[in-house]
Amino acid sequence: MNVDVALLCDFVTVRDNLLHILGGGVTELTRPSFPAPMNVGLAVRVLAHPTEVSTNHTLRVLVLGEDGQEIAAIEVQAGVIPNLPRPDQAVNWMVPFGLHGVMLPAVGKYSVEVLIDGIHQKSIPFEAKALAQP
Repeated sequence: MNVDVALLCDFVTVRDNLLHILGGGVTELTRPSFPAPMNVGLAVRVLAHPTEVSTNHTLRVLVLGEDGQEIAAIEVQAGVIPNLPRPDQAVNWMVPFGLHGVMLPAVGKYSVEVLIDGIHQKSIPFEAKALAQP
């Protein structure tokens, strides 16, 4: 299994096994004061080989501060897919995460880390900035 898409965005949903992404590619979060909520979504697509869908898997998302401290952790499980349409068909697992309520403690550099079964897949760096006062 591997993550081929991991993107911070304004909002994400999944419909008909498609990621619907609004405002994708967020790299800066500007807030009037801190602590402040992230107010973003995370769009993730996992690709799995047919042989990998016979067991359960754990997708874990971590929000880390620049010194590595854990700000938030979210975990979801992917279950077994019993009857694939074709035994040679790859499986796409679309996962939307809402990071809207995750609180960033201060201005600084952060990252979102995506892991599958404890194996690191993607890093998404971003920076939290204070809104410039007029």
